[in-house]
Amino acid sequence: MKKILALAMALVMVLSLTLAVAAEEVVYSMEATGGQNMEALPLAVGAKLDDGGDGGWGRIATNWVGGGAVYNDVLAAVQTAGGVIRMTYTGEITQIGFQTENGGLEMTDITATPEEVDGKKVVLIDCATIVANAPFAIANTDVGFGNFMLTYTGDAVLYGFEVVTGLEAPAAEAEEAAPTETEAPAETEAPAETEAPATTEAPATTEAPKTGLALAVVPAVMALAAVAVSKKH
Repeated sequence: MKKILALAMALVMVLSLTLAVAAEEVVYSMEATGGQNMEALPLAVGAKLDDGGDGGWGRIATNWVGGGAVYNDVLAAVQTAGGVIRMTYTGEITQIGFQTENGGLEMTDITATPEEVDGKKVVLIDCATIVANAPFAIANTDVGFGNFMLTYTGDAVLYGFEVVTGLEAPAAEAEEAAPTETEAPAETEAPAETEAPATTEAPATTEAPKTGLALAVVPAVMALAAVAVSKKH
């Protein structure tokens, strides 16, 4: 009987660890940029942010470059319920968001402190905050040109851009919730395609799910209870 209970406890503990690992899911991962002055730069080797000389705007996705495929994928991904952007980079990146011809700048300040991993910075940004700060771009109605971009200073290189569920981004300060008003970068090229991307309705904001560690508590408690029962017998 004790052997059976010990085996059951081991299986429950393995299951609890599996639940913890499976809680994180990557729903989008940018392989290469698709933006003005930054077309087809692979992130695996590092995509140096380049504004073409305008002054610190890295357009990593534009709605007419490459047919707007990267831009449309990013637009859909940031609307994932409970989604968190996980960005890996070097240098200084201070804002993330959209610039649209008819909606202006809809940027979100990056207030979270990045962690250092293998000599690079890794920061988590709540997608719901970006959606709340970019109602025009998310509604995607008559946007004209559209850029999804990062505000940077000095030399900055992007090594990873993912949208992940199962993580919880640090809460932003209340005063950072409103869109930041900054001067728009000059547009150096007219869009080749004037047709706006398909209309996408913004989902209702939901609370980001907790990590899988919480799910692992119940199986672990069951295992401890099994040990207690075995001792009584």
